[in-house]
Amino acid sequence: MDVAVLILCLLVFTLGLALFSNQARSQQDIPFELKPNCLLTRFPLLFVTGPRSIFYFRSYWNIYTSFLAEHGYEVFTLHLPWNNPQQRKERFLYFLKQQEEHRRHFHLVLDQVTFAEFEDLIRQHKSTAIMSLTEVINPESNSKTFALSALPIPSAEVECLPSQNSSAFLKLAYKLHHWLTKKQQLPTLSTLGACKDTAIPNGLRLLERAQTLAEMDLRDDR
Repeated sequence: MDVAVLILCLLVFTLGLALFSNQARSQQDIPFELKPNCLLTRFPLLFVTGPRSIFYFRSYWNIYTSFLAEHGYEVFTLHLPWNNPQQRKERFLYFLKQQEEHRRHFHLVLDQVTFAEFEDLIRQHKSTAIMSLTEVINPESNSKTFALSALPIPSAEVECLPSQNSSAFLKLAYKLHHWLTKKQQLPTLSTLGACKDTAIPNGLRLLERAQTLAEMDLRDDR
């Protein structure tokens, strides 16, 4: 009986930690000022969710999507299955074919783990819907992609700044998320915009990339 109660208490604590950590992270209030006169992209920015778990499932990209949307960009998030590689690839390929069928286009944004997951599919399928690819990578990453230039679409990396002030609570939840996903490497909390001290500086790096894409759209439209 005591063991059953202990297990039940542990389950309740784990569930509470998971739900509260997601809520606390997704509802962080990070003020920022708008940068004026941003050149906007012709095509929307599409952020794709990476591996998720009960400890990290809400607002995968945190402040980034709203930060760019507030600057006038059309931003969408493609929510893929949480952590089943085959289901994630099938859902992503299905989405690409849908966009191609309707002649829609977008600028694709992935973290480095998701890019590694879908790299072969992107190379082989050569989707006409993807106008560019942006890979958001960890600070001083040791697994940078060396073959981006060989992709069939314009591509670039955005290297994020490391955080010096992420909360212990979020770190604990993210370590549990890392353990559940069973991935050797995941994007850092700072890379995903979850740390208050680096969310805006990293968001500005994405904003700079978005303006580069807007210039590319403008050239291609002539």
